[in-house]
Amino acid sequence: MILSLPGRWALRRLAKPAAAAALAAALCPAVAQAQGAVDRIIRTSGVDSGKITAVTPLAVTISKGGVESAVPVEEIQTVTFAGEPPELNSARNALAAGRLQEAAEAIAKLPQEGLAREEIATDAEYYAAVVKARQALAGAAPAEAAIEAVRSFMTRRSKSFHIPEAIEALGDLYLAAGQFDNARAEYAKLAKAKSAYFELKSALLVGEAWQAQGDHAKAQAEFQRVLASPEKGPTIAPLKLAATLEGAVAQAAAGQLKEATTAIGGIIAEAKPDDSELLARAYNALGDCYLASKDTHGALF
Repeated sequence: MILSLPGRWALRRLAKPAAAAALAAALCPAVAQAQGAVDRIIRTSGVDSGKITAVTPLAVTISKGGVESAVPVEEIQTVTFAGEPPELNSARNALAAGRLQEAAEAIAKLPQEGLAREEIATDAEYYAAVVKARQALAGAAPAEAAIEAVRSFMTRRSKSFHIPEAIEALGDLYLAAGQFDNARAEYAKLAKAKSAYFELKSALLVGEAWQAQGDHAKAQAEFQRVLASPEKGPTIAPLKLAATLEGAVAQAAAGQLKEATTAIGGIIAEAKPDDSELLARAYNALGDCYLASKDTHGALF
């Protein structure tokens, strides 16, 4: 199987946003020093420490001073467990920084048996699968093996909080291979969760799959579903931003280049100068608009 998807699509997923990943990577060494004592959930807004008492595909419950709270998975950057081997944390750090070979080497050093807790064994299996997926998307590993690893993880560890990410990873692998129907089928599974976030995430990903296939009208319909949602909040905003940017690309493909570039220009104008991630995404989308309208010179600049 040959991965044919352009690098912009292939590498932009499977990871948390760059700033959040950097935060997680910065915090993880400090977490490792106290692994024997507590579990930790690292979120975009802080860190929860205590004992993890329940895990589902939609939330992780942690007990702090006898008080339990469930943290939705969309708010979680990473989770570390008391008693986990240091190699697991090394793999997390390497993945957060995009160092796939280093992550693979850390995974290879993990104990094959006797991991202290079921949650730790589950995390080890997830990171092993996601390393293969990222390597495949980068063209550095066989896609078939990555697909099998992700599918195996989803079957064996169906209660893991990593399941939504695994579904997305599998969809990305199919999308990269040009198997658009299979990709959409995976992305559509996210909408089955009783969660507004995942319903919108599903629509966004399905729209991106239509976009990659060249059916911009169907893509635009999915992006409009995201934008029309009354849901708000810090986890919803990035989805609506992505839908706006991808919707502009669909507009350009339909011949509405002026409207598309105006929409993206407004996002760029309102962005903070130090918001490099937003600006990078916006300029990528702007280039895609010119490509969609057959203006390669405009795309270049």
